[in-house]
Amino acid sequence: MKDDFKTVFDALIKAGFHQLPEKNPGTGKPFDFKITPYSLNTTLSFKFENLEHFTEFLKRAGVDVGNQLLLLTNTFVELGLDPAQFFYVNFYEKGKDLEM
Repeated sequence: MKDDFKTVFDALIKAGFHQLPEKNPGTGKPFDFKITPYSLNTTLSFKFENLEHFTEFLKRAGVDVGNQLLLLTNTFVELGLDPAQFFYVNFYEKGKDLEM
């Protein structure tokens, strides 16, 4: 695992998310995320240098990036973000956004 992702992985594991390499998927909850131009100042809000940096993280987290790439690209267009610039990713428990 790249050292620059260790902090993110450690925080997600501590929060009980299981979609991570070498973790038992039967013992945790799945995560989801929102991309924003700013941090939400939570323990699960992280800065990524660019879209390539984030997709590398997703690959290491075991997420099928091929299915996510178009959605990610569209999200950047909708938010007016440049995929070559930094942005923040705010992680949360999958399904929690539907409760809000």
